[in-house]
Amino acid sequence: MRALTPMLALVVVLPQSALAYNRSHVPTTDGTVGPALFWCTRSIPFITNEKGSAGQVTSSIDAVRLSFEAWTHSTCNDLQFVNQGTTSRTDVGFDQAQNATDNINLVVWRDVTCASAAPASDSCLTAGGCNNKYDCWEDATTSIALTTTTFDKKTGEIYDADMELNGASFIFTTVDSPPCATQPARPPPLPGCVATDIRNTVTHESGHVFGLDHNFTDPSVTMYPSASLGDTNKRTPHADDIAGLCDIYPLGQTTQGCQQKNGCGCGAPGAPLAGLAVLILAAWGLRRRRR
Repeated sequence: MRALTPMLALVVVLPQSALAYNRSHVPTTDGTVGPALFWCTRSIPFITNEKGSAGQVTSSIDAVRLSFEAWTHSTCNDLQFVNQGTTSRTDVGFDQAQNATDNINLVVWRDVTCASAAPASDSCLTAGGCNNKYDCWEDATTSIALTTTTFDKKTGEIYDADMELNGASFIFTTVDSPPCATQPARPPPLPGCVATDIRNTVTHESGHVFGLDHNFTDPSVTMYPSASLGDTNKRTPHADDIAGLCDIYPLGQTTQGCQQKNGCGCGAPGAPLAGLAVLILAAWGLRRRRR
């Protein structure tokens, strides 16, 4: 896990009433700030792969549901995450066909690395795409999870968001306590302590789903980009996290979307999509990359 430089001094100089959060933006190449990412809908569906996490199918799927629900308890917004149950599908990404109806916002565990699952001769090992082809973890072994978001490059409107959890490198658990003293061995059996907590991880990642980026200033908040072994503190969004949610999706008001000068507006159902881009956010990492 990559070491992070403490930034407590930045917190000290902020007024007590200040709430810090960061929104995800469309990446640019000219140094300007692109449009912020947002959903037009206030009802975001999600579906979980039926395998769940190794050795704990039911409890892990329940943990995913509780993680999304953790964002919906505030009264200053009306965003809802809609649980669509489970699926056998393991493919992430977005079908850009004009009338595609098979897109889903998926949560899936990848229990093997692509380096071990794909033949050495397969070009996906260098070009990408092994994750869908072999149901494997394609990113850095030090990343706990990834959220891949597809959005309109002009407006920032989000069309799809998929979450992959690195079960190939991390032991995911659902118990509440105690924290594991050391990194447990690969299951089975699962440890009776908190290793990499599912709710801690998915609550963070679901913040990325609706448009929040990492918050580097306060290690206690859900959107802080690192977690220690046994951490459950990020299961419940903190005041800074909720401020971001409510500012983007204020109760009874217009969604705080993209920059107006870029033609902010939600596409009509069935209309052709504008140019799309993909943003991949790594949980607990200090990097952002596009694929």
